[in-house]
Amino acid sequence: MPVINIELDDLNRMLKEPLNSEEFSKIIPQIGADPDEINDKDAIIEFFPDRPDLLSTEGVARALRAFTEQQLGLIEYKTNAPTTHMVVSPEVLNVRPHVLGGIVRGIKLDDTAIKCLMELQEKLHVTLGRKRSKVSIGIHDLGKLVAPFNYTTCSPHEPAFVPLQKDYEMTPEEILKEHPKGMEYAHLLEEFDQYPLITDSRNEVASLPPIINGALTTITEETTEVLIDVTGLDQNAVEACLNIVAAALVERGGEIEQLEIKYPSEKITVPRMEPRKHKIDNDYLINLLGFDPENFALFKAFRKCGMEPDLQDGTWHVKIPAYRADILHPIDLLEEVAIGLGYDNIPEQLPKEARFGDGLESRKLEDRCRETMLGIGFQEVVTLTLTSSNMLHENTGRENDNEATVSNPVTEDYHMLRSSILPNLIELLKSNRHRELPQKIFEVGHVVREHSNRTSLSWVELASKATFSNARATAEIISQRLSLDGEVIEDEDSLFIPGRCVQLKSDDFVLKYGEIHPRTLEKFELGYPAIGGEIVW
Repeated sequence: MPVINIELDDLNRMLKEPLNSEEFSKIIPQIGADPDEINDKDAIIEFFPDRPDLLSTEGVARALRAFTEQQLGLIEYKTNAPTTHMVVSPEVLNVRPHVLGGIVRGIKLDDTAIKCLMELQEKLHVTLGRKRSKVSIGIHDLGKLVAPFNYTTCSPHEPAFVPLQKDYEMTPEEILKEHPKGMEYAHLLEEFDQYPLITDSRNEVASLPPIINGALTTITEETTEVLIDVTGLDQNAVEACLNIVAAALVERGGEIEQLEIKYPSEKITVPRMEPRKHKIDNDYLINLLGFDPENFALFKAFRKCGMEPDLQDGTWHVKIPAYRADILHPIDLLEEVAIGLGYDNIPEQLPKEARFGDGLESRKLEDRCRETMLGIGFQEVVTLTLTSSNMLHENTGRENDNEATVSNPVTEDYHMLRSSILPNLIELLKSNRHRELPQKIFEVGHVVREHSNRTSLSWVELASKATFSNARATAEIISQRLSLDGEVIEDEDSLFIPGRCVQLKSDDFVLKYGEIHPRTLEKFELGYPAIGGEIVW
């Protein structure tokens, strides 16, 4: 979950009634946070990722004002009419099609406030922005730019500009290849021969989305006016990020001025800070709460969460602030009421009737597999679902079978979902070569084939004498106890020795077993013969 750092003095500047560390530590868990560390000066707080509006000191201060009844209810955000615009070129729509922006004037920033703003920007990149692939945010010193602005494309070779963290000009291509941020996010633009670019009327570069901003517009303590640009692939996520950043800057004394975005086919004016309206039936709310706290308590609970409720004909009509991107369904309003009431204040009661659950058929099958394998002397293990092409193909000789891959893998060792558990088990035997023989292990889990989850049982036996006869005996016991019937045919699988691999197949499952090929054993550095098998339902 996202973790933010809060300076309590900075937080208290935005509260009407300051909180000491003890008071803060008691209140913060009640609004959906897990404090890691709180002392007299600082706090390290972990928030649930469904509340991006709380990923900054400004957002926490706003929530605390409402929850502690210093400022109950909805905050009305005034937006001034636009004085300038941004022109969107048709070419950029094929690269990064959505852009929104806004201007905030009159802000007061110090070093702490700037750090909070940058932290909010990066936390939004990771959460709502999906590591900038879905949304990226730029915050610029407006005093260094001359309106109006342009959102267009550029070639990899020009224009050259000074990016953040550098003191010399670089072309977009050089940034992607040599700059730390460029190398980290270069994969987001690798399929394009034109890159997004935001410039002012003098063609000064403000941003190369979603990679990096220009050093020209760096935010400093002298900055009093900022330009916000938010680009991405999802309109709703882009708008949510814009509203969250704009609302945070209001906490720093700013006033929002709208920006006119001129798309090739339409014009829009943003940010739109008007509250959204959601409804929840009062009977539905009370039924799920489990008790009736009365209308006044419900009214106050909504307002302690920064919302404005109105009860009409048995239905709550609730105004939601523009920065709350997490409210999507009436059940979300129920959660807000529970927070506003306080989970500790919800009365305890015994269930009115007894209900008994039943296991899924897939779980019952897994239990039968475990019982069978443990009964014949195998030991259960659990391996990772994520694997690599090297594990699945290069070490086994098997061909690529259109496995599901991970878009942005952390490491090449875990960049696809396994289509077979057997290689994982053999890899585990490699890590336990110092153990005495025989080693008999199995795993019941999921594999992904044809982009669908399938249940699988796999087993491997490593012994000084592991023959096809042993493999067949084990497979027959498993088939008998799991009631598996099908046609037995010789199979060709590069993981197994040719002529020593058999398949039992029906409409419901495929069972395959045999002697592991010496080539595979050598790849995994195993010096003894091995047999194994796998069933996929």
